[in-house]
Amino acid sequence: MSKPIGYFCAVTPGDGSFLDHLQNKYGSQLEKLSKVEKLHILNALVINLIHAEPLQGNAETIRKLQIGIHERLPIDDHLSLIDAIVNQLKHQSFQR
Repeated sequence: MSKPIGYFCAVTPGDGSFLDHLQNKYGSQLEKLSKVEKLHILNALVINLIHAEPLQGNAETIRKLQIGIHERLPIDDHLSLIDAIVNQLKHQSFQR
């Protein structure tokens, strides 16, 4: 069983924030969203984080990693790798 948004994010019911809106419309665990809708939210969040950071990597290295993931990483390992990377990113500061 997954945990509610409030376990991970600072959301106060009724505060009018975007997180409050998500929770009200789609449930505290986003249970009213499909898997594909959740993946699109994840994609939007990642794109926002990428744009918030200056490019510090080599574009060629990034491209090779993307190809490797597409061609060689089994789909069953994708969420586990996402989880590992998210946990690492939580301990790194982001540009503001």
